[in-house]
Amino acid sequence: MKLETYLTERNKKPTVFAAEIGVSPSTITRIIKGERSPGFDLVMKIQAATKGRVKPADWMESAQ
Repeated sequence: MKLETYLTERNKKPTVFAAEIGVSPSTITRIIKGERSPGFDLVMKIQAATKGRVKPADWMESAQ
């Protein structure tokens, strides 16, 4: 599942999610827009925060 889909389904703002995982809101916004790819540590934080709904493999699919 894409991060944007996860946030939309839960009516969660990217700024709130960013605060929950300890990154800047612009980082999440840039990831959602496809302007930035998350590094390994951030991918793992996102997976943990989404309880596995957004998996590392999801990032590989969106890169193709």
